[in-house]
Amino acid sequence: MLTDRLLEYSLMGAEWVLWLLVALSLVSFAVVIDRVLLYLRTREQMSTLEPALLEAMTRCDLHAAKQAVQRDSLVGNVLRAGLEAVEKGRPDIAAAEQAMLGAMARERDRFEARLPLLGTVGNNAPFIGLFGTVLGIIQAFHQLGQLDATSAASNQIVMGAISEALIATGVGIAVAIPAVVAFNWGKSTVASRMKNAEALMRVMLAGMGKLACRDESVGKQG
Repeated sequence: MLTDRLLEYSLMGAEWVLWLLVALSLVSFAVVIDRVLLYLRTREQMSTLEPALLEAMTRCDLHAAKQAVQRDSLVGNVLRAGLEAVEKGRPDIAAAEQAMLGAMARERDRFEARLPLLGTVGNNAPFIGLFGTVLGIIQAFHQLGQLDATSAASNQIVMGAISEALIATGVGIAVAIPAVVAFNWGKSTVASRMKNAEALMRVMLAGMGKLACRDESVGKQG
């Protein structure tokens, strides 16, 4: 019968669930290290970037503006896309805005890559641990059912079997908490950089709009 077949699989216990949780924790750790290295390597320098960009736009110097955003960062890559669009002689500022919006979408995908995996692990690891606990309890009660009445009545045996089963739940929670913390940290980091990119994009577009930047910068470079 189906019940007997399911019981047979359930009696495998929670050992394989624990190994699955260990594997998920290692994967989560690798993703966290990868994101931390990326965010540190591309950290924004807003204290120097914003004044340099504003000064360059005030002087209508696109070359200096491009120099200010040469570093690989979310904000810098977005602004550089707009400056390159203007420098190539696009007919209007709207083209530069669209170029920056496209770059912003690409950068967001780049910086949020692998974060959904952390969210998935954080949301589901406790349930995986609970599943392991259920399997462990099934196995424990099945083993108790095989003992004689005197042994089965021993509290030591019952408590020991259940405590072993509960390990899976504890491990699941232990795997989930760091994953959720890292996921929230990554999302907030990307959101903050996106806000900075959008704010400076508007500032740069306003500077381009009031000054004939394209023509003057081309004349300077010529």
